[in-house]
Amino acid sequence: MEPQTTIAAVVHEIGNLDSISVDRVPLPELEESQVIVQMECAPINVTDLMLALGHLGNPPPPKILGFEGSGTVIKSGSHPFAQSLIGKRVAALASLQGGFGAFSEYLVTSAYSVVVLRDSVTFEQGAGLIISPFTVALMIEKLKEGSHTSVVFNAAASTIVKMAIKWCKLLNITAICLVRTQEQVDILASIGVQHAFNTSKEGWKNEAKALTNQLGTKIGFDCIAGNETQNMIDLLVEEGTVYVYGVLSGQSSIPLSVGDKIVRGLLWAKWFFRLSAEKRAEIENKLQDLVGDVLKTEFNEEVSLDGVKDAIKQYSERKTDRKFLVRLRRA
Repeated sequence: MEPQTTIAAVVHEIGNLDSISVDRVPLPELEESQVIVQMECAPINVTDLMLALGHLGNPPPPKILGFEGSGTVIKSGSHPFAQSLIGKRVAALASLQGGFGAFSEYLVTSAYSVVVLRDSVTFEQGAGLIISPFTVALMIEKLKEGSHTSVVFNAAASTIVKMAIKWCKLLNITAICLVRTQEQVDILASIGVQHAFNTSKEGWKNEAKALTNQLGTKIGFDCIAGNETQNMIDLLVEEGTVYVYGVLSGQSSIPLSVGDKIVRGLLWAKWFFRLSAEKRAEIENKLQDLVGDVLKTEFNEEVSLDGVKDAIKQYSERKTDRKFLVRLRRA
């Protein structure tokens, strides 16, 4: 019997994490190029927190949380491509159209928003295969386009930046990493990072600037924004570019002094949907090659839908070592 409703984690008041509850929600009627995915699991990302706090321009509440996850396509619209996905194990990106996210037993999304998983890729690995890995893939594209041999990252102990660091290492690109504690410096040292700077330590900026001058570093990736964008700009040599892909600070990126340098957005989703079929297939294959090592996400806690509210509240503390996986299939 085809599902008519789904159980999902819904936020009812943007900015109020206590308004998150688990509700039964009707499934929308499928459009021709849409599919229904019976969900298995989903990661809690910083984007989920940003959505719940109202930092993203999405439909008004109530809305189902969750940007991505994994599962099996069980139904499709009439489009041949959508129909070809029935029975496939997939990683799925939520469209959030009408406020419909991935923290749900069933996800309705576009057939073009899923990645078919290899048999060797588990649902746990596939759950986070789209947002962070494709963002890192775009970073690598930018690094290759400019023939860069060094790069600056902030929030460098985060999962996404550790992925980027490992991929850079494969390409012999030097990663210059900014973190806020000595503990995070030590974490990065454990994965082979040689240039990590504790920004709470006096004199860090002069030391980092000396290194970027020596290496001629002209590119950086900023997921904090606000005042941290200015720090990134200051570290780069002439004609450098900072790509902003997150706003962990909750502040806009308006550097006080840019000079001949550029601040741009890193718009991974726009890039994702504009990829040719051939290029996207190439990237999907590469990501699945790397998912067990370079792109590995280590979850240290699993929760059910009933635990999503508390997990997101804990995630709001931005502890680097806390990664939650939501188990979505209910008994």
